[in-house]
Amino acid sequence: MEQKADEWASDEVPFLLGEEKNSLEPPSRPNRRERWANILPYSVALNVVLLVLALLGLWNMQRHDASKHYIPNEIYTPAQSAIEYQNILFTGGLKGDGSKYLGSTPEVDEAWDNLYNKTLISQILPDAAAQLPNATTRFSNDTNYHIVELDVFHQLHCLNMLRKLVYPETYSKDLLSGSEEAEGNVFHLEHCYEQLRQSLQCASDLATITWQWSRKRKGFVGNVHTMHTCRNFDKIHEWSVKNVAAQELNFFEYVEGAPIFENEY
Repeated sequence: MEQKADEWASDEVPFLLGEEKNSLEPPSRPNRRERWANILPYSVALNVVLLVLALLGLWNMQRHDASKHYIPNEIYTPAQSAIEYQNILFTGGLKGDGSKYLGSTPEVDEAWDNLYNKTLISQILPDAAAQLPNATTRFSNDTNYHIVELDVFHQLHCLNMLRKLVYPETYSKDLLSGSEEAEGNVFHLEHCYEQLRQSLQCASDLATITWQWSRKRKGFVGNVHTMHTCRNFDKIHEWSVKNVAAQELNFFEYVEGAPIFENEY
C-alpha cells in the first residue's frame, strides 16, 4: 500500500513540476508585424476622427467668417465684383481735419465733381440688365448697352446740392421767389434730403460715437473720430470708371422696348 502511494507521488511530481515550469515561463511576445497589425485599425480610426473634426472646425470658421458680410436677399447690382470692406477712421469734418470737401472754393467744387459727376452714368450689357430689380432702357436703338446709375453717386450729387446752400454768397439758388424755377429748386432739394434720409436709415451705420471730457470746453463732447466698417469707395469708383457710359442718352427720344415709368410726379 505504501509502495502504491509512493508510485502515485512519483507519478504526480513530474506532472506538477511540468505545470509549474510552464506557468513560470514568460509568454512568447508577438513579433513587430503582429503588433502593428493589432494597432493599425485603431490608429486609422483615430486619424479619421481627427480629420473629420479638423474639417468641421475649418468649415465652421469659414461659415462664420462669410456670415460677417452676408446680406440675406441682397438686391443684385452689376457692381457686385467691386464690393470690398475696409475699416476707415472718420474725421468728423471739424476744424483742423483738413478735408478737401469743406468750403466753397473752386478746388472744393472740383473735389466734389471728381467724386461722382464724371462717372454718374454707367453702361451694362443685356445679361446684367436682365438681373436688375427694375427694368432699364438701352441708350439708343443702335446699341445693346443699357443705362444704370449707382445710387451712391446720385446721393453724392444730392449732398453736394445741400452743401451749396451753406454758401449762398457763392452759389445763388432761388428758393423763395415763388417762381417756377424756385419751385423746381425746392422740389429738387426736398427729393434730395428725403433720398438721403432713406439711404442713411437703410445703411444704419452702427459705429459708436463716444463721449469724452474736453478740457477746453470744460464739458463732455462727442468724439466723432471713430472707426467705421465701410465699402471701399475707391473700388466702386474704379468700377464706374471702367463702365462709364460711352454715349449720352437722348432724354426726349423714345427707345424701342424701353420700360414705361408708372410713378409720374
